[in-house]
Amino acid sequence: AKKLDAMGFTVLATVLELDGPGALELRACCSPRLRLLQMDLTKPADISRALEFTKAHTSSTGLWGLVNNAGHNDVVADVELSPVATFRSCMEVNFFGALELTKGLLPLLRRSRGRIVTVGSPAGDMPYPCLAAYGTSKAAMALLMDTFSCELLPWGVKVSVIQPGCFKTESVRNVGHWEQRKQLLLASLP
Repeated sequence: AKKLDAMGFTVLATVLELDGPGALELRACCSPRLRLLQMDLTKPADISRALEFTKAHTSSTGLWGLVNNAGHNDVVADVELSPVATFRSCMEVNFFGALELTKGLLPLLRRSRGRIVTVGSPAGDMPYPCLAAYGTSKAAMALLMDTFSCELLPWGVKVSVIQPGCFKTESVRNVGHWEQRKQLLLASLP
């Protein structure tokens, strides 16, 4: 978002929390062209609101691009120890939410012959012990984007998946978060 804003693009950026550290950083360093909207990819009403917001701001021009960059991982544990709910929550954010948003924006992307860029993960390409829930959701997303790439080619919409390394997000640095996750994992054991 920062780079596109610096290049002069109008950026519509969604954040999980409007008062979160990421939103505050974007407000501090970006131009007034950047517009922030709160969205939780697990809430269809939030996705609908984001779609309406985007349509209202791009209806005359179309949408130049979509960046799917949400990533969620609840538990780092062997598959045997990971609650099935962890797999569901990863799929909700990393796959289903992004699918719903992407599908909703396709008419705008087709109009402008835009592009879809999705942040994947090497964990979606090969097995990483203790990251099965996350990796499975990222693998599903990569396959979906490959399918979109074929289906949207006649419309001139380009689709890419990039696979960066690890990011030090707020939850990664938050020791309390991981201690809480560990306690929940231990409580779920038979």
